[in-house]
Amino acid sequence: MYRLLIVTNEQRVKDMFSSMEGWEAMGIKPPRLRSSVEEAVECMHKHPIDAIAIDGAPAFEALYAYLDEYYPDMPIFQIERTAEEQLQTVREASSLLTRLKADDSNDDYDDTHNLDLQRERWLRKLIGGLIPTVADLSRQLRLYRFSAQLGVPCVLARLGLSTDDSFLADRWHYGSERLEVALRNFFGREHGGMRIHVAVVSQEEVRVLCYPLSQEDGVSENAAYEYIQETVDQVEHYLGLSLKVLETRRLPGLEAFAADGGI
Repeated sequence: MYRLLIVTNEQRVKDMFSSMEGWEAMGIKPPRLRSSVEEAVECMHKHPIDAIAIDGAPAFEALYAYLDEYYPDMPIFQIERTAEEQLQTVREASSLLTRLKADDSNDDYDDTHNLDLQRERWLRKLIGGLIPTVADLSRQLRLYRFSAQLGVPCVLARLGLSTDDSFLADRWHYGSERLEVALRNFFGREHGGMRIHVAVVSQEEVRVLCYPLSQEDGVSENAAYEYIQETVDQVEHYLGLSLKVLETRRLPGLEAFAADGGI
């Protein structure tokens, strides 16, 4: 059963969690409640914790820094206004934990690898425009421990797979997910101050997100285009897959990918 920690000094929140029922039916033990950073740290030292929710009050800012240093793979879920909303968010965290803990591979992967894998799968949904609202996006950024923030300009490139090319039908027999992995190997994770994410969103389109490693420096659309075009040329040379850069576009932030964000 999964073990949750709730950190808040609001009595309303404590009462809400105390009144919620059906924890065991969800495969979760009744959450532990703590009221300060010190109490939360002590609890994590004494008890195994799978996921944590933290009050947004400034008094708990130090706890986020602590988690980043010592528990970078622990999902952080949001404290909601109502028990109904909270139940949905808890279920979302429980679903992620189930995928993180699933033993479906013969490889001995650690928590960091498993979370990174789930984060990339979630990013495919994000880049594909499948996150319904900015509120959902904000909540899930924290749940998946994604370091990026809203409101930071980024660059999106759309790459087209020629409909006349039989690469996917005749020469590539491993599916779009394996193609996505192959393309990530070509693009890499970082380049020139950019964090790079690749998503195969359909049989005809690949999208590449370039996000700044440093918010102060930002991402140059020209630099992103040049690197993407250079990588596309390498993909064609080594893989035999012809991609065309359809467009590169500067976006005001990740919120533009949400369905209500206006991409």
